[in-house]
Amino acid sequence: MRTFIFVTLLLSLRLISYGQDLPRRVYLGIKMGNLTDQIRFSHGIENIDGVIINEVFPGSTAAEAKFEKGDILVSLNNNQINSIQEVLALLVSKSGGDKFDYELYRNKEKIKGSSVFKTFPKENYAGLDVFYVDSKSSIGIQRTIISKPLKAGKLPLIVFIGGIGCYSLDFPLDTTRSEVQLLNKLSRAGFLCARLEKPGMGDSGKYCKPCNEVSFLEETEGYVEAIKKLKLRPDVDSNAVYVFGHSMGGVFGPLVAHKTSINGIIAYGTLGSNFIEYLAKSRRTIAEAYKMNPEETDDYIKNFCECSAYYFIDKLTTKEATLKNPVCQEMLSLFDLRSRRYNDELYNFNYPGLWKEYNGKALLIWGESDYVSSKEDHKIIADAINYYHNGNAEFLTIKSTDHGMNQAIDYNQAHNNPGPYNEKVGIIILDWLKRKNKV
Repeated sequence: MRTFIFVTLLLSLRLISYGQDLPRRVYLGIKMGNLTDQIRFSHGIENIDGVIINEVFPGSTAAEAKFEKGDILVSLNNNQINSIQEVLALLVSKSGGDKFDYELYRNKEKIKGSSVFKTFPKENYAGLDVFYVDSKSSIGIQRTIISKPLKAGKLPLIVFIGGIGCYSLDFPLDTTRSEVQLLNKLSRAGFLCARLEKPGMGDSGKYCKPCNEVSFLEETEGYVEAIKKLKLRPDVDSNAVYVFGHSMGGVFGPLVAHKTSINGIIAYGTLGSNFIEYLAKSRRTIAEAYKMNPEETDDYIKNFCECSAYYFIDKLTTKEATLKNPVCQEMLSLFDLRSRRYNDELYNFNYPGLWKEYNGKALLIWGESDYVSSKEDHKIIADAINYYHNGNAEFLTIKSTDHGMNQAIDYNQAHNNPGPYNEKVGIIILDWLKRKNKV
C-alpha cells in the first residue's frame, strides 16, 4: 500500500515538474441537490444523509452505473456523503479509469454497486480546432482551452479571463454559454482564442493550489505564465495579443500587462473605483433588480457598507462581524468564497492607478442591464487611461444586455430570466479588434 502511494505521488510530481499534459478530470454526470427534511420525508429516509440525484446525463459515469433520477446517493468508495461539496471534493482526487463502489437508496431500498470513472469529453465545434494545453506557475499547473480556425497559420491571440467566482471555463456539455459563443465567433473571424482556467478548477483540480485559497496576485501570476507560454506558440502572433477580462477579469488585465506585453485589453462588466465605493454602487442596482422599495434599498446599502467596513477596515472575520450586526452573515458570505488575502488585495488596489503604466489600447464595455457592475466604473477607467495616454481608451454600452453578456431588457429580467447570449457583444468586439489589428 505504501509503495502504491509513493508511486502515485512520484507520478504526480513528475507531471508537475516536466509539464506533461494534464489528464481530463472525471465525469460523474449528475445534477445533485442537498437533502432537506422535506426530501427525506417524501422518500421515507428520515435518518439518512446524502445527496439527491435530480438528473443523470447520457454517456456519463452515472449513466453507465445505472444511477436514476430520484436516487439518494449516500456513499462513494466507503466515504459517507453529506453534501454536494463533499461529492465534488471526492471527485477531484479521482482519475479516469479508477474503480469505485457506491451506495444509494431507491424507493427506500439500499442498492450497492461498483463502476469505473469516465472522463469529461472535449469540446468540439464545426470549423474549429479545439485543444487543451497547460502552463505552470508557483501555484501549480493550470489548464488552457484553445480554439482557432482549421488549417490556420500564425494568428493574433485573444486570452479570456473570467470573473470572481471559482468555476471552470471548460464547457463540453454546454455550448450555449456566452463565453463559448463569443470566443467561437472570434475564432472563426481569424483569432486564436484561449480560455484561461482558474486555479484548481477543471482539469487543474489535483495539480494546482485551490481557487478559494489563492491570493489575487497569485492568481495573476498563473495567468501571466499561461500567456507567456501561449506567446511562444508557432501559431500565435506574439505582436498581437489581447486580453478579454470579464467582470473581475477586467481587473486582472492591467496587472497582467505589467508582467508581459499586451496590445489591447477588453474589459466587460468590470470595476474601476475603490472597492467600497464599487460595492455601494452595485448594491443600489442589485436592490433595483430585486425590486426593493426605496426604504429597503437604503437599509440594504447602509448594512452592506457597515458589514464591509467591519471586514475590510476593521479586519474582522464574517463570524466576528455577524456578532456586531446579524445581517453580515449573509452579506459577507460572498467574500468567504475567496481567501482573505485575495479580498484584502482587492480592497487595497487603486483601480485607476492599475492602468497608469499600461500604454496599449483598451475597450470598456458595459451592458445596460448589468446590475452587478456600474456604468460609471467603466467611464472612470476609460477616463483614467485617456488621462495618462490620450486616445487609448474607448467606452461603449450595449442595450438590453446583462452581466453575463445575455439578452435582458432591464435589471429585473437580468436577475430573474435572462435570455440567450447577445450577439451584439461579439459584433462590437470584433469591429474594435479589426480596427486595431488587420485580420
